[in-house]
Amino acid sequence: MLSTPQPGLLQYSIAAYVDDVRYGRYNSDTRRCEPLYPSLNVLSKHFDIQTKNARDTESTQKARMNFIMDLLNKTHDINHVYQTKAACVLHEDGTVDVYQEVALDGKQLIVFDKDLVEFVPATQEAVLLTQLWTKHYANAKKDKLFLENECTQHLKLYIPYIKSYLDKKVPRVKMSNSESGTKLHCRVYGFYPRDVVVKWIKNGRDEIHSEEAAQILPNPDGTYQIRVSVGVTPEGGATYSCHIDHSSLEKTLVVPFGE
Repeated sequence: MLSTPQPGLLQYSIAAYVDDVRYGRYNSDTRRCEPLYPSLNVLSKHFDIQTKNARDTESTQKARMNFIMDLLNKTHDINHVYQTKAACVLHEDGTVDVYQEVALDGKQLIVFDKDLVEFVPATQEAVLLTQLWTKHYANAKKDKLFLENECTQHLKLYIPYIKSYLDKKVPRVKMSNSESGTKLHCRVYGFYPRDVVVKWIKNGRDEIHSEEAAQILPNPDGTYQIRVSVGVTPEGGATYSCHIDHSSLEKTLVVPFGE
């Protein structure tokens, strides 16, 4: 949530994920919970209920943001960003982990301790804030019950409809080089989940480090892509190959670069 409306920016938004696949959204412009995959459209009544909950949450979060800003003496003439993140993790053995945190301007302030079932300060600055937060704005036991029960029920509800987007997908590879031949590019795309390691190897043994920071970027279909580029000096007899490690692969994928 932004403390002050800004042209072209959403003042309030919710992003909903299963693993790292974004499946739903809500914002202060549409004021509707919207599924991002057609397969979820059959849950229209469920999303209607979530819309009502999100509208209530929007009002609550605005009050909480103002409380934090006032307590930390933040002025309203500068735009501030209030964020909360909550998650439930359902393990294969049926056990559940939960997580929740509150931040202002990207700085973590309050964290939910699931073992103590209470909110704890993330910094010394937030000690008094956390005490007042617990007294006036939050109920740790209620939040724990919500995350362990309702959150996991939603998780079980959504998975059958988006399972195809959650299944591991093997990376595909395209390689190219600059006109001068002094730069090689290895584009790895269409893989899921997100984590991947891509390296250039010279003569089958020597790693070539990239001078450019490679970013893993999302694709519209829920998969990911990355391009790793390295500078090389043309040498007779030298070989180059792109090595990819991903959880969908039984072993490292090695793709040799042509002459």
